[in-house]
Amino acid sequence: MSLSQQTLRGSIIGTAALIGFCVSSAVQAQSMVQAQDIAALQKAHPTWVQVPGQLIRPDCVHELPKGSRVEVVGDQITGDITMGGRVIAHYNACPEPGISTRNRSNAAAPATIAPGVGNGWVEAVLDDVSLGSSDNLDWVSGTWKVPAAPAATGGLIYLFNGMEPSTQNWILQPVLQFGNNGYFGGNYWVIASWLVGPNNYAFYSPAETVHTGDTIYGTTYMTSDSAGKLGWEVFAQDETSGVYTWITASTTGLHWTWGYAAVLEAYRISSCSQFPNSDPNIFTSNYVYHDYPSYLAVPDSSFSGWVSSSWTGPSCGFGALEYASNAYLYYY
Repeated sequence: MSLSQQTLRGSIIGTAALIGFCVSSAVQAQSMVQAQDIAALQKAHPTWVQVPGQLIRPDCVHELPKGSRVEVVGDQITGDITMGGRVIAHYNACPEPGISTRNRSNAAAPATIAPGVGNGWVEAVLDDVSLGSSDNLDWVSGTWKVPAAPAATGGLIYLFNGMEPSTQNWILQPVLQFGNNGYFGGNYWVIASWLVGPNNYAFYSPAETVHTGDTIYGTTYMTSDSAGKLGWEVFAQDETSGVYTWITASTTGLHWTWGYAAVLEAYRISSCSQFPNSDPNIFTSNYVYHDYPSYLAVPDSSFSGWVSSSWTGPSCGFGALEYASNAYLYYY
């Protein structure tokens, strides 16, 4: 980290300590994570796909045409994938349970974890917004730069924003990825939009290649609300090259309260050189709204920095904070 970066970081932390590191009890509860040894599970399932937040059988991970829609009712999907009101595919439930690999407030306490290897969520700027039962988050958006590639390969990096319901069992997220997740990717950066849920459901839009220095715009927003059936679009775009990719969804019976302005998720990390070769990653122009269709702003000050207390990989100067509508993720 350069001297100017150190000065910036110190200035921001000094000014925004009460914002960036005053973490709520609900967020602190997320440190009770890693119910199983992820590294051992990955080894036991060498052909499974490490999607954001879950390890899943490859036949249960589905690429969808851009703009197609998944319908979710509670913890299940109807199975029909539609586009323009027409069914274009149908997927049954996965025949084998997936494995959660992210931090969740309702997870069991840590068990045995392989020393020296890091897997799962590393850090985030996030908030569980207090909303009435008929009110939901309806917009999360921001921009961030594609960082330099890691100096050392072998890891899998996900950088994203997005949102979850109060149960934290689904996530809508536009994702920047480096590395191979077992299904796509490699030693280069790509963007894709994801819907990942319980019962081994994972759907993503076609991946598009992006390049270091490009500006990524990611947004998840509500498009309709009909008697509690909510319509969504998850959109990822490279504003530099113009490529974009997106999926849509409808959900019923879920209360969307968790907003994520910035998240770093990583797997197979044994060296700090496997993180992106730049620090910090700054998610700028973050907007979080609720009360569709009014789109009322959620205050910046409600968001907090969070760093995993169960990360078992190398300690790489992690830090996360929200300051002046920007979310900062540090790893050096």
